[in-house]
Amino acid sequence: MSGNLNLLDKNGLIKKAEKISLLFNGRKIDEFEIYISASINNEIEVYNKSVESLSHSDTSGVGIRIFKNKKAGYAWINSFEENKIKDCIDKAVLNANAADADEFNGIPKENESRYAFNENIKNYLFSKDFHKYSVDEKINLLKDIEEASKKKDKRIIGVDSLSYSDTLYETVILNSLGLKRSLLQTSSFLFLNLIARENEDTSTGFSFAYGRDPGGFNLESIAEEAVKRSTMLLGARKIKSKSSAIILDPITASQFLSVIASAITADSVQKGKSLFKGKINEKIFDIDLNIYDDGTMENGFSSKPFDAEGANKGKTRVFEKGILKTYLYDCYTARKDNELSTGNASRASYRMPPSVGISNFYIEPGKINTDEIISKIDDGFYIIDVIGMHSGANPVSGDLSVGAKGILIKNGSMSEPVKEVTIATDILNFCKKIEHVGNDLRFFPSGGFVGSPSIVIRDIAISGN
Repeated sequence: MSGNLNLLDKNGLIKKAEKISLLFNGRKIDEFEIYISASINNEIEVYNKSVESLSHSDTSGVGIRIFKNKKAGYAWINSFEENKIKDCIDKAVLNANAADADEFNGIPKENESRYAFNENIKNYLFSKDFHKYSVDEKINLLKDIEEASKKKDKRIIGVDSLSYSDTLYETVILNSLGLKRSLLQTSSFLFLNLIARENEDTSTGFSFAYGRDPGGFNLESIAEEAVKRSTMLLGARKIKSKSSAIILDPITASQFLSVIASAITADSVQKGKSLFKGKINEKIFDIDLNIYDDGTMENGFSSKPFDAEGANKGKTRVFEKGILKTYLYDCYTARKDNELSTGNASRASYRMPPSVGISNFYIEPGKINTDEIISKIDDGFYIIDVIGMHSGANPVSGDLSVGAKGILIKNGSMSEPVKEVTIATDILNFCKKIEHVGNDLRFFPSGGFVGSPSIVIRDIAISGN
């Protein structure tokens, strides 16, 4: 496909899908699905006011999923040439013939979605202003934020990483049951990581921003946060082991929540890879905490009207008043549990068949701000960075052990910076001990879009010297 943006229109890809569907005529299969995606991606990196890298990619392809005698087969091709598409279909059929039959296989039916179709969400997923920004304007945006960051604090000695990326992408799904849906989206992302030094001590801190175009980026705010996060840990020391309350800032809390999110998918549960197996209607949190997976949130970066197999998306209350109410389902896992799909089929690209994943997964915020939370804590640890989250958290056993950095809290005030401590607990114990949630909900891209306000957890073991 050409790099011309005008080619990424819904009629163009829909017509391609319709043309491909004709190639199934006369084939002895039960059901088929055509998944097409096309994207135009730009990435820019700036270092010391110079462009370090500038890249552009233009990718597109087709994924073919077929079902025959309850056997599933998948194949993909990054070409729209008819003979190559035919070969791709042949490979999908061969893969199905080699697979085992499964009574739960099949294309999603219209009555298998838990939610009604939300057409309106499309209005929030694409920015008409996306095309207005030239490459030079995007480069200058990065140069401006680099300069602004260095002026804010003399302890900022450089930039570790400064990048901008954006994507224009379209997906089309067409299947043998008559479903035909398309979606056009834009996204922009900026990341800044600064280096600070005082005496012989060096520290880093980051900030980021996202949107449907770069026009809404507040460069001063991004620079301010990165400067604050990089300088607040200068002079950090080790402490003796103790138990105390901990506060996770929204970014750190979102990283912890991503572990819970991965264990709440029906696929993980059904395969025995989740500590939440068999815990539906159990009280997991002591407080009345609500956690949602909202696939149609207006400002959600993972929002869509339909999922990766065409099922309707919606707002799923996963935890209600601390009680686990549902897992997250695609159509296959929903059939196995005699449930309806929550619209959580996900794909990394056309090269992969759908699997269960999160969309906008978040903790409902409370009403108190961070300063109020801190003022009520006599002895605590405010954590702004964790190390080894993916390797230190086991969603099956629930074991949790991560490195942490942050600020000690004494008598309701921020005290001194601390480094090289380990937080050790288990996930269920961690959930039980959450006491408060703040009002500062923030989202973090982590295998979807995970959001949390600041949270307070009581009596957690902190291992130091």
